[in-house]
Amino acid sequence: MNKIGLILLSIVLLCNYSYAQKVLKSFENIAKVDSSIYFENRTLRSQVVNFANLKELGFNEAIPMIHGIPVASYRIDKLGNIQVAEARDFPKHLRSKRWNYKLDFVLKPQFSASFGNPEKAVANKTNLLLNTNIVLAHGFSVYTGVAFPIINNLTSQPLNIRPAPTFISQFIGLKKFQYISWSMGLFYQDRYGLDIQYQKANPNAKISYGIDINYSGLYYWYPKREFRYTGLKDFSTLANASWRWEKYSSQVRMTAGRFLHGDLGAKLEFVRQFKKADIGFFGVSTTNGSTVGLHVAFAIAPGSIAQNKYLRIRTTEEFVWDYYYSNGFFIGERFRTNFRLDERLSLYNRNYWSQF
Repeated sequence: MNKIGLILLSIVLLCNYSYAQKVLKSFENIAKVDSSIYFENRTLRSQVVNFANLKELGFNEAIPMIHGIPVASYRIDKLGNIQVAEARDFPKHLRSKRWNYKLDFVLKPQFSASFGNPEKAVANKTNLLLNTNIVLAHGFSVYTGVAFPIINNLTSQPLNIRPAPTFISQFIGLKKFQYISWSMGLFYQDRYGLDIQYQKANPNAKISYGIDINYSGLYYWYPKREFRYTGLKDFSTLANASWRWEKYSSQVRMTAGRFLHGDLGAKLEFVRQFKKADIGFFGVSTTNGSTVGLHVAFAIAPGSIAQNKYLRIRTTEEFVWDYYYSNGFFIGERFRTNFRLDERLSLYNRNYWSQF
């Protein structure tokens, strides 16, 4: 009987170790320093790790990164509580050895819709993007790709295959949980220009705050590769502050300032962070009017579709949709680059990690 129990225990331990090894295969740019592991997982919105799996492999500290830049250091104490501290700088002697990113080809849907119009009860604009994300050194990355229009009965834009948003971006980690993300190029919502985001986001704190400044114009891809653009004339600056309701893993976020089209006002959001998705509601009041809306963000299944040592085809790690009840009045409008810094860093809060 004891022999049978020993055999079963060995099988369980072997299965756990195999599963832990499988988890490591989804990581990129792995570096092991004593009992610490630096890693990045671009297939998921959240880089939350299972500490039990890491301990099976001999690691006590997890240091997730964004574009090769450490975000924070995570440990679990003897009582099972997550402890978060500032991440140490990456050891210089490993810097030349640690770069190990795949060339990603990412399937990403784009969707916008309007409901309740008397002339057209339901209208939508749907594209499928085949994006390429190339991670470079020092937090730099390049985004580009091809956009395949599927449906458009919402705007007058033709259904021509065209380049997807193409831009360069850099993520920077400063001391005391301060972060910067800047991007330059052709963005989503047919905007081009320069965008700079700053965020103070301590993973141990309930309060986070930051600012987003951008200078942009409009661009259009017409059939036969005709490219047109307006001048850089839209300046936007928005301050944000959020408070975390830890009991429900939720955030109350206020964003105020100058939106696109010179629209002055404020936006108040309530967002619940579930394990697999963010779901929220918001209200906006500006000089252009007032409205309410819905915010959702989640990863698109199945994640990784096919990969080898150098290449990977996958679905997007984050599909974000903000639905405004009132459309066409330029109320509280913004554009997106690779991600909004306040939203992305909220996925590194200790309270969010404690759900897993």
